[in-house]
Order: sequence, then C-alpha cells, then structure tokens
Amino acid sequence: MKSISLLRYQPESKTLSLISRVRQLFFLFFVNFKVLLSDRDQNLSVYMYLPEAKESFGGMRLLRRADFNVGAHVNAFWRMPCRGALDTATKKTLAWDNKHITWFATLDGGLGLLLPMQEKTYRRLLMLQNALTTMLPHHAGLNPKAFRMLHADRRQLQNAVRNILDGELLNKYLYLSTMERSELAKKIGTTSDIVLDDLLEVDRVTAHF
Repeated sequence: MKSISLLRYQPESKTLSLISRVRQLFFLFFVNFKVLLSDRDQNLSVYMYLPEAKESFGGMRLLRRADFNVGAHVNAFWRMPCRGALDTATKKTLAWDNKHITWFATLDGGLGLLLPMQEKTYRRLLMLQNALTTMLPHHAGLNPKAFRMLHADRRQLQNAVRNILDGELLNKYLYLSTMERSELAKKIGTTSDIVLDDLLEVDRVTAHF
C-alpha cells in the first residue's frame, strides 16, 4: 500500500539506503527488479531510475516509462534470456545479445511476456498496430486500443505512457489474406515481407516452449 522504492545495499558499511521511489500509492500484486509492477487494476507498469531527468527531482522519484492493461491480475514474473539467431550469417545474434524475456502469469491461468524491441522495429509495428485497430472488425465493436489503456480507480495527474505493443493484436496480421497484408503494409510505408519478418523474429526468439 506504500508503493515501490528502489534501495541500494552497501556491503562495506552494511547499510541499506533509499535511492528513489514512486510517490503514487498502489495496491501491488507483484514487483520485479526491472522496476516492473502489476496492480489490482490489472495494469503492468515499467518504471526507470533516471536521475538526469528534471521530473525525477535528482533521482528521488522513479519515472513511469511504459504501461499496459493486461485484463487479468498478474501475480508472478520471471526472466529468461532470448534465444540466439539460428543463422549467424544474418547477424541477428548481436541484436538479441544480453536481452531477456520477462514472462508473467495471471491469477486466471494465463501466460504472457514482455520483450524489448529495437526502436526502428517498434515504430514500424506501432504503425501496424494503429492500422489494424481501425481496419479489423473487433469483438462486439470494442476498441482494443482503449482496452489496453492504463486503468485507474481515481484520476491520475500523469497521462498514460503506453510504449508497449499489443502482441495479440499484431499477430492477427498473420491471418490476413496476401492482398490485405500487402495493402496494409503499403499504407504504413513498408512491405509485407518486412512486417512478417519482424513478427516471426519475435516468435523465434521467444520460442522456449
């Protein structure tokens, strides 16, 4: 109920000191060492320690850099390294060196994951996600973008940050016809081959099971 704090242990003096914290109160379900947390409103939030940022007040305040509504209560996180590239000639091994997948489990039995993306790939898939939101028919006419927005019981002073792609929505691109894929890729200024390569690459580096 007292939110999250970042502490530092100094073995020389055997002291534990407060480095930074989040001022907003949360009803937390779980916190991870990435400063990744889940709350009772079924949100995932990613915080960063950025002492050079003005709004962090010299590092005293952790800054939210991403948020996403899962639609279920998350009660466990664990990390695994990304799988390396199968073909070393593609030079994709370097792109996934020292990268980790953060898996999470929900109270209703679901599994999900968070994967760090390269900026260029993220921008391309974000445009694809926005196009799919308006192009595809959705269950009961509901908007997936609105559903994934940060949910809160009380109004917050900070706007939603987002910065997390909806993998469930993006994977619907794989089930479109060849013509629909081509038209959609052209609309966002790329080709269907590049988009398919991005989606299949994500699937490959996370294929542990």
